[in-house]
Amino acid sequence: MTRFCPNCGTEIDESALFCPSCGQPIEAPAEEVQRESAAPGPRAASTARTAPHPGAPAPEDEPWNRPPQPEPSLLSQIDVPITRPVTLSSWLIGGGAALAALGALIGLFGSAINPIEFILLLALMGIAATVFLSDILPTIPHLRLITLAVVLVAFGVALDRIGFGILGFPELLVFLGTGAASIGAILLELGYDQPLGGRGT
Repeated sequence: MTRFCPNCGTEIDESALFCPSCGQPIEAPAEEVQRESAAPGPRAASTARTAPHPGAPAPEDEPWNRPPQPEPSLLSQIDVPITRPVTLSSWLIGGGAALAALGALIGLFGSAINPIEFILLLALMGIAATVFLSDILPTIPHLRLITLAVVLVAFGVALDRIGFGILGFPELLVFLGTGAASIGAILLELGYDQPLGGRGT
C-alpha cells in the first residue's frame, strides 16, 4: 500500500514514522493500530490505557493521570480532641499548670529524683489535662477545690525553693506557672472569671 506525507505529499515507506522530506510525523495506518492494540505488550497496554471507551472515567480521573498526593503527616493522623479554654481562669490554670509541669520535669533531670517533686509533677500534669482534655475525661467531683489546693501547694513549694536561694530555669518555670494557675483558681473561686472566646477542638 502506497503512503504519502499529509504535509508535503512525498511518497513514503510503509514503516516510516517521519517524512524523509519535511520531517512531518506520520500516523500508522488504521489496520496497524488495530493489530498493535490487539497484541499483548507494553505498547498495547499503554494504548489501551489512554484510549477512552464508553462508560470509562475521564483521563484525568485515571490513577496514573492524577498528580501525586502528599503523604499524611503523623500529627494529622493523631486525633486527640484538645479542648480550647473559653475563660480567663481556664487559660491561667491550664497554661500555668502546663508551664509549671514542664519546669518540674526539667528539674527532675537535673538532680536526684525527689518523690515530692515527682508527685507535684503528676498533680500539675493532671490539672493541665482537666483543662485541655476536658472533653475526654470523666467528670471529677470537687474539681475546683482540688485545683485550688494543688496550685496553691505547688506555688508554696516554688516560693519555698526561691526563699532558700534555689532559682534556676526549672524553678523559675514552676514559680511563674504555679503563680498564674493560682491567680486563675482564685479568680474562679471569687467569681471574677471572664469569657475569652469560642470553644473548639
